[in-house]
Amino acid sequence: MVSKPYMLEPELEGMPRTELKEMQTKLLRKNVEACYTKMEMYNEKFKELGITPSDIKTLEDLTKLPFTTKEDLRARYPLNGLLAVPMKDVVRFHMTSGTTGKPTISPLTLNDLQLEYRLFARFYAAAGADKEDTLLCLFGYGLFLGGLVAGPAAELIGMKHIPTGSGVSSARQLELIQDLHPTVLAGTPSFILHITEVAKEKNIDTKKLGIQVILEGAEACSNETRNKIRKDWNADVYDIGGTCELLHIWHECNEHIGLHIAEDTVIFEILDPERNEKVAANERGELVVTTLMKEAMPLLRWRTRDITSIVMEEPCTCGRTSRQIDHLYGRVDDMVKVKGVQVFPSQIEEIIKSIPELKDSEFQIVVDRTKMATDVLTIRVEAQEPSEATSKKIEEEVKNKILISTKVELVKPGTLPRFTHKAKRVIDLREAKL
Repeated sequence: MVSKPYMLEPELEGMPRTELKEMQTKLLRKNVEACYTKMEMYNEKFKELGITPSDIKTLEDLTKLPFTTKEDLRARYPLNGLLAVPMKDVVRFHMTSGTTGKPTISPLTLNDLQLEYRLFARFYAAAGADKEDTLLCLFGYGLFLGGLVAGPAAELIGMKHIPTGSGVSSARQLELIQDLHPTVLAGTPSFILHITEVAKEKNIDTKKLGIQVILEGAEACSNETRNKIRKDWNADVYDIGGTCELLHIWHECNEHIGLHIAEDTVIFEILDPERNEKVAANERGELVVTTLMKEAMPLLRWRTRDITSIVMEEPCTCGRTSRQIDHLYGRVDDMVKVKGVQVFPSQIEEIIKSIPELKDSEFQIVVDRTKMATDVLTIRVEAQEPSEATSKKIEEEVKNKILISTKVELVKPGTLPRFTHKAKRVIDLREAKL
């Protein structure tokens, strides 16, 4: 049974901030030196900016460092000038999905891998999971940084581990839950919603399956969707995440205020994605992260493309002293600009899930352009009982909250695609017309 939430590494997770900053400063200098002397990519970037490691003395000097993007890594695919250790020290490769371009590779040393297990194990501890619990893991077991980390991390703290992954059908997942009685579920919100949908079709009450904790991540998830999952399964839901390049570095605690970032292993900034300047307190911006402990491929000012904000800078009542960011609002890459207005899938999802008759509905966003070069936003939504009133409600909510006009197309349930990995709900037809 899930126990009381705890800190896996209290000496690090609860470190006083003055000590934390001192440690970050030392690790930053060491990391910068390694990047400059061992990685051709950074050596060239430093020379272009006219800086050397000696210019980085304090945390405030972080802004002098170059940014790193996926394009930087793709240009050197697979690992040309990107390794900070000899190839013989690399024990595993992970890779991004490559859905938005050539994939990027994340090489890991044994120390990197053990660090990643520890970081993910912190998520379970924050939710109260221990050796008395059993995990059913829905994350894929493959190149993507998912099940091959979530599973071993559970084993690290003595949990039993059922490695079903994303390749097992929802019906079979439900059978295994009924047969093996896991108490913890981990996976993408999309897959969890799909399993819930299948359970309803089979008249299986997910509230009675014994799942006590659900860890969801790998894609943006609205509060409405988290609340729906919580209600459907009668389980506590924790938001978790990271990136293939950075490892898993943020998670929710039992206070459910925001997402703690593992500041003992990274330094993070929230910047305006266009001006590259620090945003004001509580203002949304792009999450930019500098690693402090990665050996194989350390990263300086990595642009995650994730949009968030800082929601809490003070120590949390859970005992953790790390600052907390908001649940990811979306990605710069997923955001579409329609008639000059930025639109995120999470905004549309929040509106749709707030309408009672659509709380279980799948949706899709289609952006097109007329012959007169006018952008048109269409929202396709599954509805059991399509009505003009429902369409009007969505149109009004979008107009009021996002300040843009839209068309709404209500379709039959089961019409739109389902996802067992990361959901892709935006179709931009304008790109095909360029």
